[in-house]
This record gives sequence, structure tokens and C-alpha cells, in this order.
Amino acid sequence: MDINQLKSYRTIVEKGNFQDAAHALNYSLSAISYQIQQLEQEVQFPLFEKVGRRMVPTERSLKLIPHIRKIEEEIEQIRLLSADKSQMKGTLTISVSDSLLTYIIQPVLKEFLETAPEVNLKLKVKNCYDIQKEIMKNEIDLGIHFQVYGYDSQVHVHKLVDFEVGIMASPSLPKEEMDFDTSGQTKQVNVIFNDPNGVYQRYMQQYLKERHIQTRQNIELWSIEAIKKSVINHLGVACLPTFVVDEELKSGEIVKIPIKDFNPTVTMIAAHHHQKWVSPAMQLFMDILERKMLELHP
Repeated sequence: MDINQLKSYRTIVEKGNFQDAAHALNYSLSAISYQIQQLEQEVQFPLFEKVGRRMVPTERSLKLIPHIRKIEEEIEQIRLLSADKSQMKGTLTISVSDSLLTYIIQPVLKEFLETAPEVNLKLKVKNCYDIQKEIMKNEIDLGIHFQVYGYDSQVHVHKLVDFEVGIMASPSLPKEEMDFDTSGQTKQVNVIFNDPNGVYQRYMQQYLKERHIQTRQNIELWSIEAIKKSVINHLGVACLPTFVVDEELKSGEIVKIPIKDFNPTVTMIAAHHHQKWVSPAMQLFMDILERKMLELHP
């Protein structure tokens, strides 16, 4: 059984078809097809089946994926044994939530890329719940997100810093629309968000439900920056961590609505599966991350 055959199979599954996988691996279509035929002879069961016009992986073959990832990781460790430790190489895959990537870890990324320029850093932007699933399945090296559900003993969690969360509005929002303390209201204000499953959006939805407060409509946008601009332009209110709107709060373009019983916080964490090999590059990134968080939020 050849590692290249295993890598080809994994790439086909991830890319969704033979053609894109061949292109990604710089193989001809015939070469990658031959590798799959050879691998099927080795494992003695079909790796793909035809569904309509598409070739899809069989349920049995998908059980190979975690084993292939583990083999690839072991090979990477062997390669690094002979590498110059002063010149880190390899790949580091990190999933991070949008707000943390945009407003918090930019200095971390800058220092890491300057310190380890030979490392192939792969960043994926996802919501906290999807990142948590990736970590539990051991599909990524490191996840940086807000803590949502608790992890079990299979995951190592590094708690970093707590952030305040609040409902943000334009200062021109009428006073009566800024009242989120009184229960049983029907308000004429929109709620703006970028992810209905976002952790702080869920905080707001739960609060409104408990207080029996109805809002006009939900507006789903594509980015935090778009949400901020929409709040400034009086299109609605948004539940956000205060660090996201720090500059706008100081300039007075946005105000945090004072609400007596709504003062949630979110905890920023870095987490990885206990079976994940902590490579020198991964350790370097975590060291920089923890130091920068202490500098910014002592």
C-alpha cells in the first residue's frame, strides 16, 4: 500500500471529484484513476460507487480517512526529525471565528509568519460550532473560537481571555427602541447578524425569548464590518463583542444599549484533539497567541 495512493483517495474525497483532485496533486486523470484501482486491490473493497453521473465514496471507504490523516501526520513527524529546527516547515491548519480573525489575532499571525516563513499556514473561517466539530473529529490542528458547549477529555483546551458582549445601536435610535428591559414589547427595530448560529446571536435570541420581546425582522449580512456599517446607518441593532466596535464606541458612532440583566461574556479559547501531534510550528503559534493575549488583555 502506497502513501501516494492513500493521499490521492483522500484528495478525491475532499475535492469531490477525480478531475479536481488530479489537478491539485499535479497528476493526470489516468494516473490518479490507476492509483485508486491499485488501492482497491489492496483493501479488497470498492472505494467509489456510481450515483447518477457522479462517483461518490462508499460508506465503508470513508472509514479510511481518519487513518490516512494519522499516517500523513506520522510521516510529517518523521520528516521533521531530520529538518533544521531553526527553520520550521510543514503545514499548520487553523480554524478561527470571523471576529477573532479580523480584530484579535492579526498581530499573532504577523509574528508567526515572520518567525516561521517556511510553514504553510492554512486558515479557515467558520462559526464556533463548526470549529468545535472539526476539533472533535481531529480534522484540524488548532481551533480558535469562543467557548460554546463543553469539550470532553479528548480535547485539550487553553482558555485565553473573556470578552464583554452587548447590544449595539446607532445613537440616533429613539429612546423607546433602546428599552430592552421592559418585558412583553413589540419593537420597531431590526436585528442584524452574520450567522444565526453565532454564539452571541444565540445569547440575544435567548434573552428576547425570555423577556417576550418581539423585534421587527432579522437582517442577515455577510460580515462583521457590514453589520457595523448598518448599525451606524440606523438599519437595526446587533449583538456583538465590545472589542469589535471599540473604535466606534469611542468615536460615538455606535452606542452600547444599557440593559440591566443582559451582560454576557464570551471566552476565547484555543483547542486541539488530544491525539493531535503538537508540531514545533503549532507550539510556536500557541506560544505567540498566549503571549499576545496577555499583552493585550493582562
